Amino acid sequence: MERLPREPEAFTEQVKRLLAEPLGNASISFSGPLELNIDDRAVDLTDLYRAIHNGEQPPEQAIEHFVEAYQEARRLEETPLPFEMVRSRILPRIQPSGFFKESRAEFYACQPFINDTLILYMIDVNGVVTPVTTEQLIRWGVGVEELDELARRNLAAHEPDLELKVFQGDEGTAALFNAGDGYDASRLLLNHLYPQLAPELGGNFLVAIPTRDVFVAFPTEPDGFVGRLKQRIAADYRKLPYPITDDLFLVTLDGVASWDTAA
Repeated sequence: MERLPREPEAFTEQVKRLLAEPLGNASISFSGPLELNIDDRAVDLTDLYRAIHNGEQPPEQAIEHFVEAYQEARRLEETPLPFEMVRSRILPRIQPSGFFKESRAEFYACQPFINDTLILYMIDVNGVVTPVTTEQLIRWGVGVEELDELARRNLAAHEPDLELKVFQGDEGTAALFNAGDGYDASRLLLNHLYPQLAPELGGNFLVAIPTRDVFVAFPTEPDGFVGRLKQRIAADYRKLPYPITDDLFLVTLDGVASWDTAA
């Protein structure tokens, strides 16, 4: 097999071509760097990219394992899935409210969040993700509140060794998650976020999630530092893949609120 490019967009295009034969009649399209749309399902290529470029697996073997994981995920989808089979694979993902057309939103398990965003609940099987549907919730006898609590617990356990990186500078302190696993922004939902970060950031703090793979937390003061960070966040929101919002979130002991509303 030819060497796969390191540049994410070129890598994704090459994988798209390589999957055409093993996936047969599947409809495959490019939907963003390290993400393909396969039969209307968003498929994250991050783990495949790491396996190949970190030398974890030869490209042929990595592609073969990826195809097997995708086909297994499809088999699971086509089976009336018992809740116990998938409960540990359900994770939350923050999306902009416009992610769904109005006619489609009612078919998926989701709920409104803050700053014109929503929380969508995904069944994640080795990077192949599919939204939980309202039909599945009815079949399982599970409410959205129970699903949300479960998804947040799963997110906390998803990367148990994940480190929150804290940077000290002349102007202020910032902390970030950078797992690149598609859930960095969603870590705003972690229940232990405030007790973990408040000592580092001087109490209540702000969080920016301009895109799916960006999470930055920083103090509410000084105003100049916040203003400069907000400019950078707005640029990331405009330019980077999978945009969510350029609004800020205020995190306190009582929970998460919109910064503009609370300020």
